[in-house]
Amino acid sequence: MQAERQWFHETRAKAVIQALKGNRINGYFVQNRVNAVEQVLQLIPNQSLIAMGGSMTLFETGIYDAIKKGNYNLIDRFEKGISQDEALTRLKTGLTADIFLAGVNAVTEQGELVFVDASCTRVAPILFGPQKVILVSGCNKIVPNLAYAQERIRHFVAPANARRLGRKTPCAKTGKCEDCSSPDRICNATVVIHKQAFEQRLHLVLVGETLGL
Repeated sequence: MQAERQWFHETRAKAVIQALKGNRINGYFVQNRVNAVEQVLQLIPNQSLIAMGGSMTLFETGIYDAIKKGNYNLIDRFEKGISQDEALTRLKTGLTADIFLAGVNAVTEQGELVFVDASCTRVAPILFGPQKVILVSGCNKIVPNLAYAQERIRHFVAPANARRLGRKTPCAKTGKCEDCSSPDRICNATVVIHKQAFEQRLHLVLVGETLGL
């Protein structure tokens, strides 16, 4: 079964990478999380100023730890013990980083990237600011089209993340989107990248595993 699963991920990812190329987004397929770390580090010059968006995938793959230990300058918004004011300052500084790393909520077979954000601290630098953006995603996030992406986010990603983050939203209790007005709502903004203006700016590493939510 493992061989068939790997074949499925790789075949699907290669088709998506061709679609990404047509959208001026660079795509890469790697077999596993170890290869994902290697691929990401190949894309980052030494001494780069690096910022990161909230992403379970960056932690699950070991990319966060590799960046911390590497010859880079990390604007570490996840450092334990920093104040909320300091965290906000680091988030703002991240807009001017050389490299921004993050995950993605869904990738369509047409090579579109879909994000849902609460405060837009992740999508803002993805859209503008850093010279290079590197996104990492498990192949479990590949969907047929934008409609499927919305369904995936509304009925799985948002409720699961809201519960993980301890948000007091209806979906964190019921497991399904309620289109709520809760102040704890995490799906305040939906961003779709259809194409990229600058050919060497956006990079997506697709990993042949189930990663993140």
